Amino acid sequence: MLLLWYVFVLIITTGMMVVGFLLVTSENFQDFKECWGKRAPRITELPIITPTGQIVNSVEDLDMQLEFLENQLEEKEKEVESSKSKLEAAAERLEKLGDTTNQVKKYYVKLKTDVAKSETEINELRNQIDDFKMRQLRLREEVNENVKYYTGMLNNIEHTVANDEFEIVKRSLLSDVDSF
Repeated sequence: MLLLWYVFVLIITTGMMVVGFLLVTSENFQDFKECWGKRAPRITELPIITPTGQIVNSVEDLDMQLEFLENQLEEKEKEVESSKSKLEAAAERLEKLGDTTNQVKKYYVKLKTDVAKSETEINELRNQIDDFKMRQLRLREEVNENVKYYTGMLNNIEHTVANDEFEIVKRSLLSDVDSF
């Protein structure tokens, strides 16, 4: 490929040298030199009417108008750059906002799960409290029944003991009387 390129350049260079040699040696060289040295006639485009309605009549006015337009172009380019940077900043803020929104959604879901879990735990605790209250009530009833039972038993024992003591005292008195 590189060899082809060198061959192509060599052929073009040789062709240009041949054309140059023929021009120099021909009789028309002087005519060629004169034509080459002439300038094209100047086309005057003045007066120019600007989009704002101003009329430019001279080269100086045209230079001033060109400078004014170049200044406007610079200002517009600065505005565009400023707008681009603001746009990029807004895009970054939107992205951060999107990230924040996702984080808030995750936090909301977590809170919702925590609330549901807490409600479940509350219901379990309420059920346990109700169960313990029922057990407490049953235990109190059993204790009251036991108190009544044992109180009655103690009363019977006291009565029996009192009767037994009376009988013992009576026997002992009777036995003492019999012994006299």
